[in-house]
Amino acid sequence: MQTFLSPIKYPLPMTNAVPFSHFFLLACTSLALPVAASSQVAPIFETTPNATIDALESVFGVFGAEAEYDPEQGLNSSYIPAVFYTPEQGFGVGLLYVGLYGDTESNTVQPSSLVVNPYVSTNGSIGLTVSNKHFYNQGDNRFYTDFKVFDDAAIYYGRGYENAQLDNNRIDYKEQVVNVRPTWLNRVTGDYYVGVGGDITSVKPHDISYNFPYLSGLSSELTDNTAYGVFLTNVYDSRDNVANASQGMLLQADLGAYYDATNENSFGKYDIKASQYISLDPVPGLIAWQVQSKFTSGDVPWNQLPDLGGDDAMRGYILGRYRDKQMMMGQVEYRVPVYWRVGMVFWGAAGTVSEDVSQLWDNTITSVGTGFRVKIKDKVNLRADFGYGEHGSTFYFHVNEVF
Repeated sequence: MQTFLSPIKYPLPMTNAVPFSHFFLLACTSLALPVAASSQVAPIFETTPNATIDALESVFGVFGAEAEYDPEQGLNSSYIPAVFYTPEQGFGVGLLYVGLYGDTESNTVQPSSLVVNPYVSTNGSIGLTVSNKHFYNQGDNRFYTDFKVFDDAAIYYGRGYENAQLDNNRIDYKEQVVNVRPTWLNRVTGDYYVGVGGDITSVKPHDISYNFPYLSGLSSELTDNTAYGVFLTNVYDSRDNVANASQGMLLQADLGAYYDATNENSFGKYDIKASQYISLDPVPGLIAWQVQSKFTSGDVPWNQLPDLGGDDAMRGYILGRYRDKQMMMGQVEYRVPVYWRVGMVFWGAAGTVSEDVSQLWDNTITSVGTGFRVKIKDKVNLRADFGYGEHGSTFYFHVNEVF
């Protein structure tokens, strides 16, 4: 087995004489739209103090879920016992820890955040996720850390749109996964950042089961895999908050070189995404839209293929059903605070996967849905989403906005 230092055997698909960072900065400057000075989003009903609201706020206070962030407290911590459901994991219970910290002097730096979520579910899934977004040097530097370790139930239909269309192709399995993804960003000018990140993922499928003997060949694709990668990232980010934006824009492009240590192959991953948040004030709520593309090259392991579905892309489809070497999707949400800490969202989405970039959008899947939001801390929401896709409906209970 070779190590991570083995040579990468493919060229990155950027051969223009103009540096990519300059091209991206030009795109950011030309596409970014002015945003309003205020980040307030108009609700449907204004909250007026009353005995019921006071009593509910007291209950939230027991768990440290004060509605507003107080920098004088240092680390603002909330502990929320959670009951959740996803199509992949079934019903489960967990403990959600949300911590906000840091300085917001003159409103120039948003608070850093730490989210820790251990969980266990009825189908035997168990895991721990940790996400830290750390801002320092008055926001000139950012360090993001995402860590996941879990043994979860999952599904596999093979690669490509055609395989995913066949209901009988479903293969159930469990996967033991460890994933570590740190990213460091440095401000170049204004809202433009460049940075570097790493990605280590190890997966071990087990307990593989299927209903039809002819799926034995397809199931043989579910092999153990460990892959290492480094990526360069260009980010234009004028959002007022990275976890729950109410104004601004995000444009991001990541170029990654990866090494499959299990099969001694190299592959590339190229991710591009854009989103914008537009307040409708004085009309209640805001419009949020996102477009993202994930392209790959080389010998890509099955578990590293871009996919659609799950709780953050194409809600309404079970995660892992649609996967292939190339993916594009877009979604639009109407987000509206209703009353007190409660809000709602309504969305529509469309996406596609294919073997080749030229075949994208030959086959398209769509989804629509609605969801409820409960603010457990300033800019941190619990969300319950109902998504409807081509194969039925799904339900998700999670923390923070989808994008």
